[in-house]
Amino acid sequence: MEFEWAREVIRHVGTLVHWVLQHIERDGLENWDQERIGKLRPVLARRLAEEGVPPAQLEAAVARAEAALTRTLSDERGRWILDQAHSDAHGEYALSGIIDGEIVNVILDRTFVDDKGVRWIIDYKASSHEGGRLDEFLDRERERYAAQLERYAVLMGKIDARPIRLGLYFPLLGGWREWASAAASR
Repeated sequence: MEFEWAREVIRHVGTLVHWVLQHIERDGLENWDQERIGKLRPVLARRLAEEGVPPAQLEAAVARAEAALTRTLSDERGRWILDQAHSDAHGEYALSGIIDGEIVNVILDRTFVDDKGVRWIIDYKASSHEGGRLDEFLDRERERYAAQLERYAVLMGKIDARPIRLGLYFPLLGGWREWASAAASR
């Protein structure tokens, strides 16, 4: 039962980190720093409590959210993802369409077109990893989420003919995996 609660807390932290990253995308990186993240502490705590994080786990959950946000702001890849200079950039972008005769509704954490004309679809993952072999963990996560991101690419490919690259970004780890979408070339 304790493991299930831990998983729920991690899910709530992930949702909250997504929410703040969306604000950073909108406001611009230049308006966010460690100090502003620190000032969010009461908001983070209130939102996590509202989501049902138990009081005994609240401080650790807030610290985890702060760590993810701070890491993202200090990470070159995180800053590139959040950069407002990208064209056609959107956070929490809803897409709907039909795949294999089924109506599909998805929300992309982040999408934009880079300076080379490539459409990026990026999914944030709040996962953490203890111990060694971080690269192996990130490779497993890529395999785990590849089908999900390929579905996103299929939907995006119906409205955007540009080449599509997919990425998983791990705010807590500064971890990154990217690949060219196989689905977009269909």
